[in-house]
Amino acid sequence: MKTDETIYLIGRIREKANVFILKELEQIGFKEIAPSHGDILATLFQNGECTMTDIANSIHRDRSTVTSLVNKLIKLGYILSKKDVNDCRATIIFLTEKGKELEPSFKKISQKLYNIEYKGISDNEKEVFEKILEKIYNNF
Repeated sequence: MKTDETIYLIGRIREKANVFILKELEQIGFKEIAPSHGDILATLFQNGECTMTDIANSIHRDRSTVTSLVNKLIKLGYILSKKDVNDCRATIIFLTEKGKELEPSFKKISQKLYNIEYKGISDNEKEVFEKILEKIYNNF
């Protein structure tokens, strides 16, 4: 049986990236935000407002997980929710002013993370790496 450590390494990279993100967030005074909130915030930065279902689909998480993360962000004052006037079953999530103020910091942290991730790696290697990761992801 042939095995290697790629899945282990991917997990370790994720752990290290999360530690980096938490330290960066703490340095700028956002101790209560976790990396798991980042996908939701990034989706809202990009789209302005989204339904819970749209967020779940965008970040590839189930609705119950998204609901828990959204509720935490609402409690912290970064986002709000409202019923969709066109579909009373749907809830629309949007950023508060406090949430909008996070965007420049998130972009700065994302850029730092990207720079660390690809330090010493050529554009061609990045492209091949991303294609391979995409294939592995799709295999599951």
